[in-house]
Amino acid sequence: MSKFVNNIEHMDYSDFFLLANCDSPVAVNMVKNKMTLGNSHQHDFQEMTVVLDGSGLYEYQGVTYSLSPGDTYITPAGMIHHYHNQQNLVLMNFVWYPEKLPICQDKLYDIPGYRTFFNLEPQSRSVFNFKHRLKLPPEHIYTMQMYYHRIKNELTAKSDGFSLNIGLIFTELLIAVSRFYHEKEHHKDEINNELQKLDKVLTFLNNNFMNQISRSKAAKIFGSSESTFSRSFKRIMSESFFNYLLNLRLQHARMMLLNSDKSMSDISEACGFCDSNYLCYRFRKKFGESPYQFRLKNQKT
Repeated sequence: MSKFVNNIEHMDYSDFFLLANCDSPVAVNMVKNKMTLGNSHQHDFQEMTVVLDGSGLYEYQGVTYSLSPGDTYITPAGMIHHYHNQQNLVLMNFVWYPEKLPICQDKLYDIPGYRTFFNLEPQSRSVFNFKHRLKLPPEHIYTMQMYYHRIKNELTAKSDGFSLNIGLIFTELLIAVSRFYHEKEHHKDEINNELQKLDKVLTFLNNNFMNQISRSKAAKIFGSSESTFSRSFKRIMSESFFNYLLNLRLQHARMMLLNSDKSMSDISEACGFCDSNYLCYRFRKKFGESPYQFRLKNQKT
């Protein structure tokens, strides 16, 4: 996790409970009303923050939101953010590299609440004015603190297998948070909850991208007319339904080119393209090179 230390901008390194050259996928830190948080910064890891006490303002991508105890939210990698107007603000942070966790993130998408909290809420934060943040009650805050100390203890002891165990503890935490969020969202009017409905659509697309999928089918899953669905999808995802589906198919084609020796015809069929020529056309337009060039360049020697 030493890479993490070198990629904090305008932050007090001593705030972070990390050991240089510590090969851990996850780290934790506690920040108590540090004015250094007033500087805009970004980092190359994911960050989950739980507000334990006090109040303050959280500025994310140029939009400011108020904070109070129990607020729990994600700051994705690369997103500019900072804090100001802090009044005894105490933050508990978990930071991690998703690709280094012992379980593939795709497996977590099957858990209700995971995609909505970790992906859709940060992406649509300005659209919904942060109203879909997670607000934890005291008993759930206590649970989060227990996970925090388990990870901190592993980082301190550095016993054999500590890195793997930290990854497993944190995966357990991700599942718990997803359940907290799903439970919280179900207490709302689910019919009017766009994020929950969109999550169902995205799950369907991820499981069925290889098949022919119409906008009317997606709108039916969303529970609205095609026009309403299209507007909601673009407003939240910042791209059209068809463009999202195309990019999803291209990403899967890219992975198949890397990890298999299947022909272009087989890959195009497996990824939902009508034929290999159309796959090649779209692939070149998206990535600036043909599938053949991409495979040749990335072949393992």
